[in-house]
Amino acid sequence: MGQAFYVAGTGTDVGKTYFSSLFMAKYAEKHGFRYWKPIQTGTVSADDTSFIKKTTSLPETYFLNPGFVFKTPASPHFAAKLEGQTIDPKTLLTSMSKERKNNTLIEGAGGVFVPITEDYLTIRFIQESNLGVVVVGSTELGTINHTLLTLEALTSRFIPVFGFYLVGPNNPLQEDNAFIIQKLGGVSFLGITNFPEQKLSSEGFKTFALDQFDRNQNVISVVLDGDDET
Repeated sequence: MGQAFYVAGTGTDVGKTYFSSLFMAKYAEKHGFRYWKPIQTGTVSADDTSFIKKTTSLPETYFLNPGFVFKTPASPHFAAKLEGQTIDPKTLLTSMSKERKNNTLIEGAGGVFVPITEDYLTIRFIQESNLGVVVVGSTELGTINHTLLTLEALTSRFIPVFGFYLVGPNNPLQEDNAFIIQKLGGVSFLGITNFPEQKLSSEGFKTFALDQFDRNQNVISVVLDGDDET
């Protein structure tokens, strides 16, 4: 049986896509994982699916097309409004249910309180999807507050949280940040991966992911086991 899981960030641009790239580079071929971003905004300047394809050099078969795509770099509800479209949460949930038994990494858009519609928040979508969550936070200053708030929001709604993972530039505070978040947040610390010191080719990135990402295999273990680490 497969195991889809949801990657939630503590905010926008905290490293969800970087985490997803690392995960796919290391585990997609070995475990048959596919990448899916149900809602993609800001395609005028960035497209996460294309970015991960380029970064990992994985074939098209490892990627699902986004359900909703908007050019505007904004919250989904507003991007849809500007472009004369509507997002139907039921359609999203139906698509999500089809992936439940597949090995699929599902990346969210922004933080957990980002509105998908004017009355439907991302966190409700996560809850109704009934998938385990990996929370991705930054290594930088402020991550304790942002990560604890995200964990509190998820666990108070009885959403299964597999743990949290920190990514970003090397920071002398990052180990203590991780310790405090785990102690106060009550969920497992899955690991840290810092940004590489130089730009890497796709082959170099794959080598980097194999060496530097999920060194203790905490992420892949909880994802494949589907353990509730709350």
